[in-house]
Amino acid sequence: MSLTSIRLSTCIFTIFLVFGIWVPFLPTWLEGRGLSAGQVGVVFAVALWARIPVGLFLASIADATGRRKPILIGIALVILLGFISFKFLDGYLALLLGWLVVGTLLTSTLPLTDNLVILTLGDRKADYGRIRMWGSLSFIGTSILGGMYLQGRENDAALHLMIAGSAIVVLGALLVPNVRVEPRKSRQPAVLELLKDRPFLIFVLSAAALQASHAALYGFASISWKAAGISEGVIGLLWAEGVALEVLLFIFGASVMKRFRVWQVLTLASVAGIVRWIVLGSTSDLTWLIAVQSLHALTFAGTHLAAVTYIARRIPHDRSATAQGLYDGLGMGLMFGIAMMLAGWIYGTSATDAFYVMAIFSTLGGIGAIVLGKIQD
Repeated sequence: MSLTSIRLSTCIFTIFLVFGIWVPFLPTWLEGRGLSAGQVGVVFAVALWARIPVGLFLASIADATGRRKPILIGIALVILLGFISFKFLDGYLALLLGWLVVGTLLTSTLPLTDNLVILTLGDRKADYGRIRMWGSLSFIGTSILGGMYLQGRENDAALHLMIAGSAIVVLGALLVPNVRVEPRKSRQPAVLELLKDRPFLIFVLSAAALQASHAALYGFASISWKAAGISEGVIGLLWAEGVALEVLLFIFGASVMKRFRVWQVLTLASVAGIVRWIVLGSTSDLTWLIAVQSLHALTFAGTHLAAVTYIARRIPHDRSATAQGLYDGLGMGLMFGIAMMLAGWIYGTSATDAFYVMAIFSTLGGIGAIVLGKIQD
């Protein structure tokens, strides 16, 4: 592995140190602060929606200037200060506003980092999966060790881990190569050019629906499993299992994307999602949970790998950050926010139905993938 790849891998590794804590354990931390399931859903949804304009704004700056590193460093510093401020926040409104800032910026680091990795690799784009897998490995280790550490400890222990992780994110941002590309010359905003691209729109809506189908999992799976009597340590292992198989897909990602077309990978992710959400809505039996968590390799990693591949192959450099931002904003922002709100409302009355609704999102993503295959890929 080259020095450049090591620096990129380190940055991604540090970002997922924080993700490995907040994804499985922030919902239960918020619940411990007195928030209801519906309020937790709103907290996550508002930040997800805010990442759309914020993410596109940051991406437009990156495309206009041709620089990514200074933006990442600035975001990392604000995230660190934001998590520290959580120690002094109390009540639903304060926590909502706090996560609006921290959650929006934290999730906005991923599309910018992915875009920086692709641009830095140049002709070695196929190596993306092997670099991205370090994020998954970081998530695995953090969720397992974090679950073990948090078991039996006070509620704020999770926050302390997030503060420590965000401090390391700053160091990771400082390590990334200061890659520069030709600044955008067209006066027309990149987002307008992309919105006129019909195949891109179909692709991004399909991928967005598939990513949004994970809303109930991210927002309420840990709460549901804990209520079923599953310990934090086992919950951490369940999250780690899905990501462990995700790593395998990233390792062999180049071979997968040579063998299958983008629309075919998205279709496989759709089928896997339908199965996964129906099972999660039907049972909390540990054997079944272990079985369907393995499908995370397809539902999340498969979708993400297909999306990055599509953008790298078909979108010019001077609008690539914006394209990545649109995919992220729609998939992990607008649609994910809608799905999270639905999941929160429905979970309050019927935990199982929240997962069944996610199967609908997976179905819509599959329909979009098939349409994409017919018109372009």
